[in-house]
Amino acid sequence: MSVVEEVRSRLDIVEVIGEYVKLTRVGRNYRGFSPFKSERTPSFFVFPHTQTFKDFSSGEQGDVFAFVMKKEGWTFREALRELARRAGVQLEEQTPERQRAQSYEQRLREALAEAAAYFHRLLLSAPQAQPCLRYLREKRHLTDETIAKWKLGYSLADYHALSAYLTERGFSSQELLDAGLLVENEAGWRYDRFRGRLMIPICDARGQVVGFGSRSLDGSEPKYMNSPQTALFDKGQLLFGLDQARNAIRSAQVAVLVEGYMDVIGCHQAGFTNVVAGMGTSLTEAQLSALKRLAGRIVLALDADAAGARAIWRSLDVARESLERTADIGFDPRGAIRVQSRLNADLRVALLPEGKDPDEIVLESPETWSATVDKARPIVEHVLEALLTQYDVNDAFQKSQAIKAALPILLDTADPIQRDTYVQYLARRAKVSERSLAQAIQAAERSARTRDKSQTATSPAQEPNSGGERRPQTAWALEVHLLALILKRPELIFDVNAALTRAGLTVLGEEDFTNPALRQGFRTLYRAALGERGSASDDGDDWLEMIADHDLRGNAADSQDTARALHQGVDVEDPNWQREEAIRTALRMRLNHAERDRLALSALIEEATRIGTPGLIRQHHAQLSLALSRLLYAQKALHLRGSAGAFD
Repeated sequence: MSVVEEVRSRLDIVEVIGEYVKLTRVGRNYRGFSPFKSERTPSFFVFPHTQTFKDFSSGEQGDVFAFVMKKEGWTFREALRELARRAGVQLEEQTPERQRAQSYEQRLREALAEAAAYFHRLLLSAPQAQPCLRYLREKRHLTDETIAKWKLGYSLADYHALSAYLTERGFSSQELLDAGLLVENEAGWRYDRFRGRLMIPICDARGQVVGFGSRSLDGSEPKYMNSPQTALFDKGQLLFGLDQARNAIRSAQVAVLVEGYMDVIGCHQAGFTNVVAGMGTSLTEAQLSALKRLAGRIVLALDADAAGARAIWRSLDVARESLERTADIGFDPRGAIRVQSRLNADLRVALLPEGKDPDEIVLESPETWSATVDKARPIVEHVLEALLTQYDVNDAFQKSQAIKAALPILLDTADPIQRDTYVQYLARRAKVSERSLAQAIQAAERSARTRDKSQTATSPAQEPNSGGERRPQTAWALEVHLLALILKRPELIFDVNAALTRAGLTVLGEEDFTNPALRQGFRTLYRAALGERGSASDDGDDWLEMIADHDLRGNAADSQDTARALHQGVDVEDPNWQREEAIRTALRMRLNHAERDRLALSALIEEATRIGTPGLIRQHHAQLSLALSRLLYAQKALHLRGSAGAFD
């Protein structure tokens, strides 16, 4: 991940712009008065799902970097430095050492990808893998298509089978050790980590293999085993299946979190493709933040027993290297509620039928799964209800104890309306007056403030929250993908422009790119296409360093891998394929922009109609007409060319 992408992933554009502009929610988006131009009615929009903004009064648009550069008059480097400080990202110079480190990480990725392909071939062809294949087909009821889609595999029961295979392909023993594929004992002997196991590749949000989950099938211990922590594999930052679930989550605006890898795979096979899984005992803020960027609601699908009192009031810190559901769900509700408040997330709990795993439910009754997720209740309500079952509210002492135990939950609920709702709920269930409960909350808040002041005076400053990886939203992904293609062949710009012109659309311009570094990249590549060098801008031609050259090239490689999977036999080095892919990507960018403008302008027309301003109504209708034309032209052009591609 490039430093620019990392900063973007840790910041919420709504929060940043909200410090400059008073924003009001309008559907999924936010609206306010332009910070760049005086206006009587608000025409400034912020789009959380793409982390972009557009000012319909001044024409300014872009991402969080573009906003602060315009508002503060900063160069890109100044904006990057300030936003990185705010996000808690340590900026590193692109030194030779850093470049070598990036190259080495790429080698580890290549080794893991080779290992995944090797394990998958063994599962399908090795005689030793037949029990594993039967387990997947007969016990897990997975189809051959699903097995191929998730690249499930098998590791031979040999201490050196994988290492011998990969060293023949040029990988060193140290690279395999650093990738988590080998183990080194105290005597210095190195051998394969995974032996005689079902292998499940674990991918990052970009779809690149970063590690493995595994399960023994012969009763040997450990039964479940994951890759160790490496430079690429960080359990707290990963969500299993997110690379395959992203589009469905964004479309449904609901993300469902289950516990087991096989639960995810089974749900996807049944058509419920908005399901992902965490990687450890506790849900992390990084994981929830990644999902919140994609969906308005996050549903935790928990086992009925494990989500009860024992799991609610016990922190499960013991690491769980599990591929399937265990007796207890690793879930800290207090922490989840605090994260819910920070992220302003709609976090809910769905209790599964007792003794049933998600993949079993969807196999037996997809309707039951849908109903269970639909009936998920807010996490605070769930936790309070579970708490109250532990006390006899008819006993004065136990009632007092129940209220004391519930107070931290209410304090963690930052939204005043939600808190008031839960105060009423708790007062009704515990049979106390709302007034006495409000007094108890005020006393608890005073105590918490006193405690915080004391800790601040005696404790060192905490490190900034590290946040988590967020897969770039459509705007960023498409723009980087297009530049990755043009970086290889700058003359593709002319092919794209010709296609856009034939479709009735304007040619590519820097306004098509939301991030200033990408705009600089487009200008640089356009000059290269023209055979010019041009004059240096404020940031010079080091835009590749800003967004990481390896990230662009890695993006192009990812796109090629996806294309191979989607279109068997396609030659991604074929200039004709590259040309068509660049044109389709540019058209999808235009389609997204037009759809964004359509939604915002519809809201502006509604507001202008409400307050009765005919001039604005006519102006916005004219803008909407243009947006609809661009939308239809882009849709028609994509339909004629075929819209399949690496990014949809």
